Amino acid sequence: MVVRYPHTATVTAVVTTVTDGEYASESTTTTEIKGRIEPSEGVARVKKPNGEYTDIMGKFFTKADKIDGAETLAVDGVTYTIIYWWEYQTYSEIWLD
Repeated sequence: MVVRYPHTATVTAVVTTVTDGEYASESTTTTEIKGRIEPSEGVARVKKPNGEYTDIMGKFFTKADKIDGAETLAVDGVTYTIIYWWEYQTYSEIWLD
């Protein structure tokens, strides 16, 4: 059984540097954030901001600010792909696949 709260997650982000409109370099950063994971019972279908529907495996709730370029989130040895990172006034909601 998954413990819902609290969790420490590791977010991996890819940062691309562009100089004078040209690709210069790419680096990977990792950041630890605290929050709560809520796995879906099966697969949940949600609508992304661009109007497309996608299936998610769970959500991660945190008070951390959005990390640009975030691609993966790892909790307790399980790595998820970040589908979308919603920022609200007091917390963020990260959709996971």
